[in-house]
Amino acid sequence: MSRSFTPPDTLSDDDIRTVADVRRAVWINGLFGLGAGTAAGTTGHLVLQKLQKMYVPEGPPAAGKASEGGWIYRCLRPLPPLGKNTFLLSLLGGGALGSFVMSTTAGKNAVHLLHPIFNIGRNEHAGKSPYQIAISTAEEQDIDATTKSFVNEDDLDADHHRSRSLRRKASMKRRLESGHSLSDTHGNTWPTEVEETDEAKKDKAVHRAELWGRRQTNRRKTVRDRIEHGKALSNATGGHWSEESYGSVDGREEAMREKASHRAERWEQRQTNRRNTVRERIEHGRALSNSTGGHWSEEDNGSGDGK
Repeated sequence: MSRSFTPPDTLSDDDIRTVADVRRAVWINGLFGLGAGTAAGTTGHLVLQKLQKMYVPEGPPAAGKASEGGWIYRCLRPLPPLGKNTFLLSLLGGGALGSFVMSTTAGKNAVHLLHPIFNIGRNEHAGKSPYQIAISTAEEQDIDATTKSFVNEDDLDADHHRSRSLRRKASMKRRLESGHSLSDTHGNTWPTEVEETDEAKKDKAVHRAELWGRRQTNRRKTVRDRIEHGKALSNATGGHWSEESYGSVDGREEAMREKASHRAERWEQRQTNRRNTVRERIEHGRALSNSTGGHWSEEDNGSGDGK
């Protein structure tokens, strides 16, 4: 009994139907090819036999006949005499060739339907050594683990999406209410520009002047201490007066002290005048430099009325 009537248990009804459809297509096209090949072989043999009787004589060829036949005579002369045997050969050969061509074409066109069926019940490790089987199993496990590690976002359930959206909205609301930005670009705070009033600007200027005055006082005290202790104003000579410039210490010590005291007094007078000038400019609302004409700019102090 044919295997088509007793299919294996591993095949489903759809697989059995697919195999039957492919087999039917191969047989039908094979029969069509058999008929077409038989008809083509018979017709071709009869045509050649007729032409051979017309253009090729049975006896030795004559010069007149050969010249009258032309290319038809030259093509038919190598053929053997066509009879019953050649007719049967053309009949069977044409049928066999047509059946083979048509059935093969039908099978090639339908073989893609059988690819899933070929893998049913297939032993993947057939003909492999135990070492090759172990390697194949390990590769399959690695592939499965890699595939499971990549979780597609579309496969997540709706509850997960909803909870994540709610958490994001709550985080954004909390950041905005607390005055924080959504990123760390500006130190996690909104960049704000506070407009200062004239009073605040004047307080800042006074504060800067006081700091400057304290620095000048400390510097003046340091200079006086250095001069009183016989030290230079810089560390270029190790913090002491060089003997090459002033001769011996015993001979010109008094002159050095007088000159140093005179320079200290002049320097202190200049610093006092400068501090008084700064204080007067701040009290009269004038800038510390002449870059704006000696007055505060309207951009810093607002309009002229406010000033």
